[in-house]
Amino acid sequence: MQMQSSRSLVSLTKQCRVIPVVESRTQFAQVLENSHARAVLLRHCNLFDFAAVLQNVYRRGYAVYVSIDHIDGIHADAAGLQYLAEHLHITGIVSNHPKTLSLGKQFGLETIQRLFAVDSTGLESALESVDTHTIDLLDISPALVIPYITLHLKMVLPLPFIGSGLISTSEQVQAVLRAGAIGVAAIRPELWL
Repeated sequence: MQMQSSRSLVSLTKQCRVIPVVESRTQFAQVLENSHARAVLLRHCNLFDFAAVLQNVYRRGYAVYVSIDHIDGIHADAAGLQYLAEHLHITGIVSNHPKTLSLGKQFGLETIQRLFAVDSTGLESALESVDTHTIDLLDISPALVIPYITLHLKMVLPLPFIGSGLISTSEQVQAVLRAGAIGVAAIRPELWL
């Protein structure tokens, strides 16, 4: 029985700072063929379409994360999260719902809380919901705002963070990383290298 990766996304992003976001089997194949990544994030797809591929992915040393709020086939309840952890051997989940993340932590999943930086009040409110006992990392979206709010972020962020959303160029990736993100989740294959 294959178990989920015991490495955290923090250590995995030291090897490759771009985390591929995968929404199809074709993209999954591209990650395996053309990427140096060690982690992949599944989003907007039916998780059961990937069940047969996951064993190959784990053999290659990848950690698989699921955007539980944006996935088909699994509900973000106790049974769904237990299935992710024990049967599909997912490493972790991304959600903007603290209750879901707390439940995922109970099943040994690494937890990443997605925060939407729509405005400063919304970001502050979202940060108040972060429970550092059940959350491992933060995901700030859209990533493009990170370079502009870094000074504010570094004072209030209780955990390491990644950026996701609206990234389309390598220059944007570099700007987000320079602003303090440990990694960037990107859907464009040309950014996975």
